Amino acid sequence: MSWFWNKSFVMLCLLCVEAVTASLAHAQVNVNGFATLGYTSSNADDLVFRSAINRWPEQGSNFKTESVLGIQIDYQLSDKADIVFQSLLENKHYDALSDYFEMAFVRYQFNRNWTARAGRINYNAYLLSEYLHVGYSYLWAAPPMEYYTPSSNLSYIDGAEIQYRKSFSTGVLQSTLAFGVSKADVLNNDANYFFEYDYVVNGSVTYETDNWTLKGTLSQFHGKRSYFGSLNQFQRDLTQLPSDWWPAAESIADELNFLAKHVNYAALGYSYNDSALIIMAEAAMLDVEWSVLGNLAYGYVSLGYCFGELTPYITLATINTTDKRKVIEQPNYAEVGDPNAIADLAGMYFGYQYLLDISRIEQSSVAIGLRWDFTANWALKAQLTAFELRGPGYGIWGSDQQVSIDDKRDVNVFNLNLNVIF
Repeated sequence: MSWFWNKSFVMLCLLCVEAVTASLAHAQVNVNGFATLGYTSSNADDLVFRSAINRWPEQGSNFKTESVLGIQIDYQLSDKADIVFQSLLENKHYDALSDYFEMAFVRYQFNRNWTARAGRINYNAYLLSEYLHVGYSYLWAAPPMEYYTPSSNLSYIDGAEIQYRKSFSTGVLQSTLAFGVSKADVLNNDANYFFEYDYVVNGSVTYETDNWTLKGTLSQFHGKRSYFGSLNQFQRDLTQLPSDWWPAAESIADELNFLAKHVNYAALGYSYNDSALIIMAEAAMLDVEWSVLGNLAYGYVSLGYCFGELTPYITLATINTTDKRKVIEQPNYAEVGDPNAIADLAGMYFGYQYLLDISRIEQSSVAIGLRWDFTANWALKAQLTAFELRGPGYGIWGSDQQVSIDDKRDVNVFNLNLNVIF
């Protein structure tokens, strides 16, 4: 898919250049930028806070976890057509030209109600879909980890979207339907893992008034392949074992095969802002057929109040694996004669059971923060979040150590961000 997208991206660029050249006399070019300089610190040495799974987890105090620089260019070719590029520099894996572009699409408005986009479009699945990378545009120093870290498993769709908008006396109704392919990077310490999808379908309905917004989303992803380093090798090793050594090996290998596995996503979000009181709340469910990732239910509610330039806020969030703990059937060691083979087989069994256990998530948090809009287009935000993790898993945190949480674990994270739009 990487080769296909890069070739398609180059073709799109050439078409864009040709279209812009042909329409230069009528085109309007708007260039906007945004940036976040973010400081992150935690009291945990073995667990690494991460606000997105497609960014490298950074241990200790650092300026990489939340910092980002972005630019968006909009070529308005006519009153009906435009071309949009958005490029990001952040702490993630860059392997191809396309990795530098969060969006790159052609948009055409057929009439006042119908619009279509084609190219690389944003994954329109939550309240911050249009501006998640623009830190200035939302209240927090760091979005709720329990919600936006698992939701960041997909950030774009390479495909097309049709949008319908209709105005009513009280507000605007918008519905979208998108279809395409995508790839989700999962970065952990020095390892670049990924999920690749051969199709993604996403539909959303939003109703927006002057003060409040209500949004619902349904998505389905269809797995093509995945890469998780030693886990892929483990899957291959399972297929080579004699069936009487470990009767469950074949079914485990099949469960680890991401091909044709489905991921289903449903979300509902609400926001309210009357220029003083700010309320945001979202809830989502993620149903995953792949064995390592259990089904998840997660959400948050956030409340802020503006006192002139200062806006204090508080956020409550939670995420839980909804499946019961899976206990793997042990190998039949009596059928294995070689002591070395028994030791290797035991290592495979205990290693996989450990992986399933630490991938489970049962976590909640309370965050308090303050936003200071000290001048036009600039904001300084500070946030302290107290997390409670209940063992044995720590699924959405990064780590390069053998960590196991017996009962519960408290972790505190401090974020200090300087945001600007220009």
